[in-house]
Amino acid sequence: MTLAAGTKLGRYEIRSQIGEGGMGEVYLAQDTKLDRKIALKILPAELAGNSDRMRRFVQEAKAAAALNHPHIAHIYEIGEHEGVHFIAMEFVDGFTLRQLIHEKQTDLPKLLRYLQHAADGLAKAHAAGIVHRDLKPDNIMVTREGHAKILDFGLAKLVEPTGQKPDREGGLSEVATALMQQHSTPGAVLGTVGYMSPEQAQGKINEIDHRSDIFSFGCILYEAITRRKAFAGKDAIDSLNKIIREQPTPIANFNPDMPYDLQRIVRRCLAKDPEERYQTIKDVAIEIKEVRRELQGRAGIDTTVPPPSTVGSTIHEGADASHISAAPTSLSPTPSSTHPSSAEYIVSGIKQHKTVASVVVALALLVIAGIGYGIYKWVAKQGKPAPTFQSAKFQRLTTSGRASDAAISPDGKYVAHVKSDAGQRSLWLRQVATTSDTQIVPPSWQNYYGITFSKDGDYIYYVLGEPNNPATRALYQVSALGGASRKLIENVASPVTLSPDGMRLAFVRGSATQTALVVANADGTGERPVAVRKLPNPFSTGGPSWSPDGKLLASLAIVSASNEAVARTIVVEVQVENGAERPITSEKWPPSEAGQVAWLSDGSGLVAIAID
Repeated sequence: MTLAAGTKLGRYEIRSQIGEGGMGEVYLAQDTKLDRKIALKILPAELAGNSDRMRRFVQEAKAAAALNHPHIAHIYEIGEHEGVHFIAMEFVDGFTLRQLIHEKQTDLPKLLRYLQHAADGLAKAHAAGIVHRDLKPDNIMVTREGHAKILDFGLAKLVEPTGQKPDREGGLSEVATALMQQHSTPGAVLGTVGYMSPEQAQGKINEIDHRSDIFSFGCILYEAITRRKAFAGKDAIDSLNKIIREQPTPIANFNPDMPYDLQRIVRRCLAKDPEERYQTIKDVAIEIKEVRRELQGRAGIDTTVPPPSTVGSTIHEGADASHISAAPTSLSPTPSSTHPSSAEYIVSGIKQHKTVASVVVALALLVIAGIGYGIYKWVAKQGKPAPTFQSAKFQRLTTSGRASDAAISPDGKYVAHVKSDAGQRSLWLRQVATTSDTQIVPPSWQNYYGITFSKDGDYIYYVLGEPNNPATRALYQVSALGGASRKLIENVASPVTLSPDGMRLAFVRGSATQTALVVANADGTGERPVAVRKLPNPFSTGGPSWSPDGKLLASLAIVSASNEAVARTIVVEVQVENGAERPITSEKWPPSEAGQVAWLSDGSGLVAIAID
């Protein structure tokens, strides 16, 4: 039903149609009693005619109308005139966020400002127990003065399916949900394809809460950054399948220079498991605000990695140098190609002499790894000023004497480490600022052989196995928040290193006759041996390091020469695509059980742990 200009619905006089969608037509109208412009949404008769849905909708809309926030469009009235049901709401003179993203091509800093506004508005609603359920760029309006307002709170409640038979998990089947949306049947959808959360996409009505809005918000943030939908498919079912099972294309594929923290925020919002998302939208608003400040304060400066000074100074007690992980950092699976590992991060700080804090952090970790002197010599050989180790300061994180095997999170705020107790070992996460400890993997009799953070810091990879049986060692993945670990790959003899884009990982695998550098997808699938070394000249089980450009793997390796009395250790590089190997150091060291190597963040060199 289309209403002509001049049509009156009670005190409201239609001026013009300004929108149309599955939830009805929207008109610009004049409130003749209060002499103001309003937006009038006309509800389809088939929706308004369902008394149960209308009752639930009115109840929800009343709660939404009670919200008083500058970033929420106010609901004035829910009414009916001669059988026409309508909602009178605040008229926002401006553009939808979709128009600003795709038509106006508004720059990212402004879009982030609008999204921060929206997150603040959502926080207000969530605090009142109200979930939007259908958050999308079309439901965020930006005034001509630059203020964002969220529209249509409560409308999604009206279209929740009723009378549908739940599946075994208490929701609707994936296919049924997809088909309902595909046919755009009014009253039979749970949200908008492309912005639904996984629990919405699977029809798990009872599991939808404020964290579902956070996932939808992440979809919008991704779209604002890339100008593309996070889960675009060839049809509705394909989009739903992507939401449930797949990760979006890495942001770095579209813009390698996108700020690291922004990529991390998106990845956390889009976690499939609600428990692994941000638990409040207020936290998202705060983090977006911090990113905006960083962009403003670092105009013209590369923002793909967090500055070294943001990492807390750390020293790990009782750490065994042979098992210290070079924990790759940044975002997985959507990082920039320039994100360094922990060791790279540190050495970069020393090289560039950014701040005193950088040197403190760097020295602390290098002492843990036992390579401070080696770094000193390396820097000296480059003809660059040596760091002033004499003025270094240390911060002790543990005093129990039972800590070992450490890795630093990408943002420098957390240290994952192993704690030994009564012969058993467990994995813990320590927050540097507060020194609070959280156990994320329970105790076992097995040993740890490497810890690595994912590029976004949301996951930790670790190698676990029997002390005297390398064949039992396997790679596991666990959420940094804790929970059930997932075994990814069997027979892993070293810590893993992640590719710059976070999509692949590499490790050393050993047998009775040889060792191999192996590359696999970050989820453990698609294993492929890159290079093989026969014994007695193996790759070091200290693990490889992936170069910042993604083309090379570096590793310590043993070489046996006929003119030398003993074998020696060198650094070799291996091309990821074809396995071609070449030595890249002239210096040789006595063999060590688990020597380790790490690229500098700019790819100009490497550092290595070796016995001199």
